[in-house]
Amino acid sequence: MNRILFTQVWNERRSNSWLWIELLLVYVVLWFVIDMCYVDLRTFFQPKGHDISNTYMIQVNTLPPNNPDYQDKDKKSTTGGQDLLELVNRLKRFDGIEAVSISINSYPYNGSNSGTGIRYDTINAGSLRRLVTPDFFRVFKIEGINGESPQKLASLMKEGVLIVGDNLLLSKHNIAGKELLNKTIYINGDTTQGYKVAAVTKPVRYDDFSSLYSWGSSYIGLLFSEKDIAQQDDNNARFDEVCFRVTPEKANGFVERLRAASGTQFRVGNMFLGKIFPMEEMRRTHQMDDMNELYSQMWGVAFLLFNIFLGLLGTFWFRTQQRRSEMALHLSCGSTKRQIFNRLLSEGFLLLLIAVAVGIVISLNIVYMGFLEEMDEKVMTVSRFLITAGTTLLLMALTIVGGIWIPARQAMKIQPAVALREE
Repeated sequence: MNRILFTQVWNERRSNSWLWIELLLVYVVLWFVIDMCYVDLRTFFQPKGHDISNTYMIQVNTLPPNNPDYQDKDKKSTTGGQDLLELVNRLKRFDGIEAVSISINSYPYNGSNSGTGIRYDTINAGSLRRLVTPDFFRVFKIEGINGESPQKLASLMKEGVLIVGDNLLLSKHNIAGKELLNKTIYINGDTTQGYKVAAVTKPVRYDDFSSLYSWGSSYIGLLFSEKDIAQQDDNNARFDEVCFRVTPEKANGFVERLRAASGTQFRVGNMFLGKIFPMEEMRRTHQMDDMNELYSQMWGVAFLLFNIFLGLLGTFWFRTQQRRSEMALHLSCGSTKRQIFNRLLSEGFLLLLIAVAVGIVISLNIVYMGFLEEMDEKVMTVSRFLITAGTTLLLMALTIVGGIWIPARQAMKIQPAVALREE
């Protein structure tokens, strides 16, 4: 049977060559599109490294100087930073709040960055700087690479130490973040003061569209001490980020309860609580443009795939329809419908496999020339190639089955004598 199949495909090489070229072009284009989608979707669904459920950021406002209750700084006994610390202490005691943190350019999906240079041994690199109070790890449930709980990480955060992400950009020098544990890192070129790495967290991504090893996902965590906060004046303290986590059982209606109490309980000096932003809302706002672009890209890809499907389906549909007399002749000679169907499918799959073999060679050359998007610092991995190539092969095979099975099933309903007479 196989020998007869190869012989027939070879004897019909003139017509089959055009079909083979079509299959080859479709495979390469379809593989490229599927690989692009695979990278984008895999990046989007990778672990974030944090948990923003039931978390909020609260805006701290200050009274304007023309307000009757405004306290002049020369007459105040406290600084704006001290007032902010008192506000945070009151928040910690409010029913339903699990943890509260103060930070600068650090909460997830903020879009504001503080970069810094880092030096380890003789290696220089760049990273984001996250200036946070210890409870920041509890608010966003960030965990250590060695199983440290958020509470443990909070206890390790103190003066003179760093907590870094496992995806620190030193990985480009083949140094994983976990290898830095208890090592010394210097910041901003200052080699006189080193910081000990007290813990390494699981990779924390910048946002849903940034890979684990992008610059925005690389960070070092420095302590934002109460001493530093207390030294701030009103203008500086009001720009600090106050984030908090609510216990799940108190989450329902919590924002309304906090707003109702903010006028009486949360007014210290010139400071008072302003708008409350759920972190899920901050996430949507930060990624709105990226999400719109992703939706547009997916609709474009779906339209392209639909056209490829119709083109390939139509080619095999027309090819099968043209062979009605051949199917009728086989039926009149005693062949079963299943045998004829298997024969047609085998021809289509044989042409597909030959096209895929050449298509894989072309695909590997595309990889070698660097035309593909990187994923996790690598242009291509074996698993990625197998998944995308296998998906492409499966989609084309299903299209071929549809293009052969439907018209063949209809053609076999006609009596052989009728089909031969029409021919």
